[in-house]
Amino acid sequence: MKCDICGIRNAVLFVQQVSATRTVELHLCVECAKERGINVAGKNVEVAFNNLLSGILQDASNSNQISQPSYACPVCGRTLADLKRIKSAGCPECYTVFKSEIFSILKNHGIEGTYHGELPKKLAHFRSVLTDRMMYQEKLAEAVAVEDYEKAAVYRDRLRALETRSAQPYYSEGESDE
Repeated sequence: MKCDICGIRNAVLFVQQVSATRTVELHLCVECAKERGINVAGKNVEVAFNNLLSGILQDASNSNQISQPSYACPVCGRTLADLKRIKSAGCPECYTVFKSEIFSILKNHGIEGTYHGELPKKLAHFRSVLTDRMMYQEKLAEAVAVEDYEKAAVYRDRLRALETRSAQPYYSEGESDE
């Protein structure tokens, strides 16, 4: 792995600062470490902690800002930096464009992608339909990706059957069409 500061020499030291809002990681070569007050001699590492926390991690945050992906949503133009700052997507397409980043942000906050709470009684019937639909769509995409078209056809047929079943009117006890 190359040094994050100079980008030329191999990194021999890994520094990580974890705070409540973010994690900053920095890989340093011997020369860049010495310039920032870290003495790497053999297996012993002497660090001037005040220099380390003030200078090095500031450099790391600056270099991380430069190396972050700078793509934007093609529909609304919102960038990843805007998404993180505002904590809101600009349009539905943002969820597709920034999918992996949104999942990592949610994971850092301890939020899973699937809701596990209770549903209203009227929607309880549809929970299995929704979860099965998502499962079959994922399996269909995987089968197509590996070019297993026989399995893909099976999952496609199951999706169609599930959608026709869910499209039928559902009435709980005591409810009627009238």
